[in-house]
Amino acid sequence: MQLWLCLRLSELAVQCLPQRRPQALAVVDRQRIHVVNATASLIGLEPGMDPASARALAGDTPLQLLPRDLKAETQALESLCCWAYGITPHLYPFRNDCLMLEIGGSLKLFGGSEAILRHCRQGLAGRGYSADIALGTTPLAAWAFSHTSNDDRSSKDYSQREHLENLSLKTLEPLHEQFVALQRGGFKTLGEILALPNASLTRRCGNQFRELLQHLSGEVIAPPVHFEPPSCFADSYPLGYPVRNQDELGPALEQLLTSLDDYLRQRQLQTQQIIWHFSGLNSYRESLTVRTSEARTPRQDWYRLTRLRLERQPFSQEVELVQLRADQLVSAQPTSGDLFRQASQSESSSQLVDLLSNRLGSQAVNSLHHRDAHLPEHSSTKAPSGTRNTLRRANTAQRPFWLLSEPELLRHEDQELLFWGSRLELIYGPERIEDGWWERSTSRDYFVARNTQGQRFWVFHERRQQRWFMQGFFA
Repeated sequence: MQLWLCLRLSELAVQCLPQRRPQALAVVDRQRIHVVNATASLIGLEPGMDPASARALAGDTPLQLLPRDLKAETQALESLCCWAYGITPHLYPFRNDCLMLEIGGSLKLFGGSEAILRHCRQGLAGRGYSADIALGTTPLAAWAFSHTSNDDRSSKDYSQREHLENLSLKTLEPLHEQFVALQRGGFKTLGEILALPNASLTRRCGNQFRELLQHLSGEVIAPPVHFEPPSCFADSYPLGYPVRNQDELGPALEQLLTSLDDYLRQRQLQTQQIIWHFSGLNSYRESLTVRTSEARTPRQDWYRLTRLRLERQPFSQEVELVQLRADQLVSAQPTSGDLFRQASQSESSSQLVDLLSNRLGSQAVNSLHHRDAHLPEHSSTKAPSGTRNTLRRANTAQRPFWLLSEPELLRHEDQELLFWGSRLELIYGPERIEDGWWERSTSRDYFVARNTQGQRFWVFHERRQQRWFMQGFFA
């Protein structure tokens, strides 16, 4: 049996706006009040009022009237769909202010419907939304119950036929205009309509209305809709008040990074870059890009790197909306750690590079890359941290890690090589390297040498100059 959960966000038009504040606020659509917040409701404002009457009723109470933003509502629903994807993959938005979730397959995972309801209430509250929640054996029934059920009945009466039949036709008016016409004919409840003969009901109200009743009562069971998350992550957090102090952004950053973490975990993805957008009044907009040297998932790392970047890039104006986007996504790769190392003992080299890059700037931290050159002093170069080296390293089993920036001339006396007053003995070689034939030809024979203290060096004999040079040191 299917079990549907309806999350009806009756105040979505208000709660999705960045100008959300504790003062009285109303959203206007087509010269009428569409939705009011709790503060506006306390002073008597209701949906359907005209703006002039609302201002007169508010009196000296500060009242803010804002136009309805359908784009913001759609984006908010899409964001909530991505969040609800962690509960069930079978979900879809309904009537521009609801989410329908088929949770029959998730009951065992969460430990029952009550646990899912608690999870939904906590998740919505953490994102700044409130919803009327109800369960039903069909999506339309769950939507209808959300108008009438309280918290005690929402999880217990979803399977009772009489609860469905006792629904008022007034509640069902938004679903079809025929419910208004039937009320004029003297009908009051859905049970009275379902008791009518199918033939006469179809003849009077049409096939579309009859199919609606079948989906509402459960005579026809539609297959669940499988939600497909977007290919990139985007979410926003309205602060509800102007902010310039970066410490006050902490809850917004944590909430958005939690959403990103859920999205990446559900789709088994990782990212190497996130982009923050901070918006305020008068079209103020600030962007901040945070990069890492390798793809990663943990939100704690992203939070710490973001705070470091914000310290280097203060806001010039107040911020009211925070947005997060991640579009450079790759498949998550399994990682292995040290079995005996505690996580708190030390950080990986990549984490250290990321911390330094975001604190000091990307140009302050570099890594060594290979170059397509034969001479050792020209075979490496500096590159910004995080860039990939496309060249494969040659076989350097007999080459040291520490190379001099320029070869140093060696003393050669009585057929012996001297370096720092010590005699050098050649123990391995030669390895011939020739290069630069097109401008300045070079021909060298490389040897591994050892001094009297046992230290090893990398030296070469320049064949054309007939001189010896020091190239590097072995550890």
